[in-house]
Amino acid sequence: MRTLIILLLLILTSCIQKEESKFQKINYNVAYNYLDSLGKKIIPDKNYQYWQYATYYQGIGDQNIKYTVLKHGGDTLLRKKISEKINPNKIIGIFQGGHPSYRCNYAVTIENQKVNYIKTEDEFRTFLGTIDNLEEAILLAITYGYVLDHDIRGSAYRKVTNGFELHLTKYHDFPLSKESIEIKINKNGFIKTKSLGIYCEGRKCMQ
Repeated sequence: MRTLIILLLLILTSCIQKEESKFQKINYNVAYNYLDSLGKKIIPDKNYQYWQYATYYQGIGDQNIKYTVLKHGGDTLLRKKISEKINPNKIIGIFQGGHPSYRCNYAVTIENQKVNYIKTEDEFRTFLGTIDNLEEAILLAITYGYVLDHDIRGSAYRKVTNGFELHLTKYHDFPLSKESIEIKINKNGFIKTKSLGIYCEGRKCMQ
């Protein structure tokens, strides 16, 4: 009985230590396209026949269009079934950006021989399903408008018992500012947020 009590105390102590671990800097450089890097750690919720996470980039002029498959899984021979590549005029991807160039990310799945494009943030959340790692947690937060910053107040995390806690940034246009947001994400994708306050105001926030 005494051994059992000691064991339970050790388990509880271990859980408390996990919860109280310090926040660490998220090791992704915002000067580069971290959305592509994050996507390489995706583990989809289903065992699709085939799936891919890709990026579309269009520079100035139609001749500067580039498609890149960042990660895929399943029967890679089925990749040839995806004959239509994303076209912003028909299918709008997720995580859009760039000016005057344009870029976005998108996902495609094949299930029961049917090709399906992930076209919205809500569909992408379903595609992610269970949050398996830090990268998926960040991607989920980005679908709600929270992004990484170079400042640790907008780029920190710690792992907790049932998921992750993040400190990310929310941009505001009027007035121009950056707000630090604490985001709790459990393994099931449930998200809870709390403002930690404005930490940057004015044009310097765009640097």
